[in-house]
Amino acid sequence: MKMNWGTGIFITIVVFLIGMISLVIISSMQPLNLVMPDYYPKAIDYQSQIERIERTNALDDKIDISQDDINLIIQFPKIDSLTTAKGKILVFFPRDNNLDKEFDIKLNSELKQLISKENMINGRCVIKIKWTQGGLEYYSEEDLMIN
Repeated sequence: MKMNWGTGIFITIVVFLIGMISLVIISSMQPLNLVMPDYYPKAIDYQSQIERIERTNALDDKIDISQDDINLIIQFPKIDSLTTAKGKILVFFPRDNNLDKEFDIKLNSELKQLISKENMINGRCVIKIKWTQGGLEYYSEEDLMIN
Protein backbone atom coordinates (compact mmCIF):
# COMPACT_ATOMS: atom_id res chain seq x y z
CA MET A 1 0.00 0.00 0.00
CA LYS A 2 1.37 3.35 -1.03
CA MET A 3 1.11 6.27 1.42
CA ASN A 4 -0.22 9.50 -0.15
CA TRP A 5 -2.02 12.58 1.10
CA GLY A 6 -5.49 10.97 0.79
CA THR A 7 -4.44 8.05 3.00
CA GLY A 8 -2.93 10.50 5.52
CA ILE A 9 -6.17 12.48 5.74
CA PHE A 10 -8.18 9.27 6.13
CA ILE A 11 -5.93 8.03 8.96
CA THR A 12 -6.11 11.45 10.68
CA ILE A 13 -9.93 11.49 10.56
CA VAL A 14 -10.16 7.89 11.86
CA VAL A 15 -7.76 8.63 14.75
CA PHE A 16 -9.72 11.80 15.58
CA LEU A 17 -13.07 9.96 15.62
CA ILE A 18 -11.67 7.13 17.78
CA GLY A 19 -10.29 9.75 20.19
CA MET A 20 -13.60 11.62 20.40
CA ILE A 21 -15.61 8.43 20.96
CA SER A 22 -13.15 7.38 23.68
CA LEU A 23 -13.44 10.80 25.34
CA VAL A 24 -17.25 10.60 25.38
CA ILE A 25 -17.23 7.09 26.85
CA ILE A 26 -14.66 7.93 29.54
CA SER A 27 -16.38 11.18 30.56
CA SER A 28 -19.81 9.52 30.76
CA MET A 29 -18.43 6.99 33.26
CA GLN A 30 -17.18 9.70 35.67
CA PRO A 31 -19.34 10.38 38.76
CA LEU A 32 -21.33 13.59 38.63
CA ASN A 33 -21.30 15.36 41.99
CA LEU A 34 -23.25 18.56 42.17
CA VAL A 35 -22.36 20.86 45.01
CA MET A 36 -25.65 19.90 46.62
CA PRO A 37 -28.41 17.61 45.36
CA ASP A 38 -31.01 20.41 45.60
CA TYR A 39 -28.75 23.07 44.07
CA TYR A 40 -31.26 24.57 41.61
CA PRO A 41 -34.17 25.18 44.04
CA LYS A 42 -31.73 26.85 46.45
CA ALA A 43 -30.46 29.12 43.68
CA ILE A 44 -34.00 30.42 43.09
CA ASP A 45 -34.34 31.35 46.79
CA TYR A 46 -31.08 33.30 46.80
CA GLN A 47 -32.54 36.79 47.52
CA SER A 48 -33.77 35.65 50.93
CA GLN A 49 -30.29 34.13 51.47
CA ILE A 50 -28.74 37.55 50.79
CA GLU A 51 -31.05 39.10 53.39
CA ARG A 52 -30.04 36.46 55.97
CA ILE A 53 -26.34 37.15 55.32
CA GLU A 54 -26.82 40.94 55.60
CA ARG A 55 -28.74 40.48 58.88
CA THR A 56 -25.92 38.30 60.23
CA ASN A 57 -23.23 40.79 59.16
CA ALA A 58 -25.12 43.57 60.99
CA LEU A 59 -24.81 41.75 64.33
CA ASP A 60 -22.43 43.20 66.92
CA ASP A 61 -21.08 39.76 67.80
CA LYS A 62 -20.18 37.21 65.16
CA ILE A 63 -20.23 33.43 65.24
CA ASP A 64 -16.87 32.11 66.38
CA ILE A 65 -15.76 28.65 65.20
CA SER A 66 -12.80 26.91 66.79
CA GLN A 67 -11.69 23.34 67.43
CA ASP A 68 -9.88 21.23 69.95
CA ASP A 69 -8.68 17.63 69.63
CA ILE A 70 -12.18 16.17 69.97
CA ASN A 71 -14.79 18.77 68.99
CA LEU A 72 -15.66 21.67 66.76
CA ILE A 73 -16.77 24.51 69.02
CA ILE A 74 -19.28 26.98 67.63
CA GLN A 75 -19.95 30.07 69.76
CA PHE A 76 -23.21 31.80 68.85
CA PRO A 77 -23.79 35.53 69.41
CA LYS A 78 -26.28 36.68 72.02
CA ILE A 79 -29.16 38.15 70.03
CA ASP A 80 -32.25 37.87 72.18
CA SER A 81 -32.14 36.59 75.75
CA LEU A 82 -35.76 35.43 75.60
CA THR A 83 -35.48 33.02 72.67
CA THR A 84 -33.13 30.23 71.77
CA ALA A 85 -31.59 29.59 68.38
CA LYS A 86 -33.13 26.92 66.18
CA GLY A 87 -31.73 25.72 62.92
CA LYS A 88 -29.12 23.55 61.20
CA ILE A 89 -25.36 23.35 60.99
CA LEU A 90 -23.90 21.80 57.83
CA VAL A 91 -20.28 20.66 57.75
CA PHE A 92 -19.75 20.76 53.99
CA PHE A 93 -16.78 19.05 52.33
CA PRO A 94 -16.29 20.51 48.82
CA ARG A 95 -14.38 17.50 47.51
CA ASP A 96 -17.20 14.98 48.10
CA ASN A 97 -20.80 15.64 49.12
CA ASN A 98 -21.03 12.13 50.62
CA LEU A 99 -18.81 13.34 53.48
CA ASP A 100 -21.17 16.17 54.48
CA LYS A 101 -22.65 16.12 57.99
CA GLU A 102 -25.74 18.00 59.19
CA PHE A 103 -26.61 18.76 62.82
CA ASP A 104 -29.52 20.41 64.62
CA ILE A 105 -28.60 23.41 66.74
CA LYS A 106 -28.58 22.51 70.44
CA LEU A 107 -26.86 25.25 72.41
CA ASN A 108 -25.61 24.91 75.97
CA SER A 109 -26.02 27.65 78.60
CA GLU A 110 -22.97 29.50 77.21
CA LEU A 111 -24.52 29.62 73.69
CA LYS A 112 -21.98 27.07 72.43
CA GLN A 113 -22.50 24.01 70.27
CA LEU A 114 -20.01 21.15 70.41
CA ILE A 115 -19.77 18.88 67.37
CA SER A 116 -17.69 15.73 67.62
CA LYS A 117 -14.96 15.33 64.99
CA GLU A 118 -15.00 11.55 65.46
CA ASN A 119 -16.50 10.63 62.06
CA MET A 120 -15.04 13.54 60.10
CA ILE A 121 -12.01 13.43 57.86
CA ASN A 122 -9.12 15.86 58.14
CA GLY A 123 -9.09 18.57 55.52
CA ARG A 124 -10.88 21.66 54.28
CA CYS A 125 -14.55 22.08 55.01
CA VAL A 126 -17.10 24.89 55.07
CA ILE A 127 -19.28 25.33 58.14
CA LYS A 128 -22.71 26.60 57.01
CA ILE A 129 -25.05 27.70 59.77
CA LYS A 130 -28.66 28.70 59.13
CA TRP A 131 -30.66 29.60 62.21
CA THR A 132 -33.71 31.45 63.44
CA GLN A 133 -33.70 33.50 66.60
CA GLY A 134 -36.14 36.13 67.77
CA GLY A 135 -38.31 35.57 64.70
CA LEU A 136 -35.51 36.49 62.28
CA GLU A 137 -33.41 34.20 60.08
CA TYR A 138 -29.61 34.34 60.01
CA TYR A 139 -26.90 32.64 57.96
CA SER A 140 -23.16 32.29 58.47
CA GLU A 141 -20.54 30.47 56.43
CA GLU A 142 -16.90 29.96 57.32
CA ASP A 143 -14.01 27.93 55.89
CA LEU A 144 -12.24 25.65 58.35
CA MET A 145 -9.34 23.21 58.18
CA ILE A 146 -10.18 20.17 60.30
CA ASN A 147 -7.12 18.58 61.84
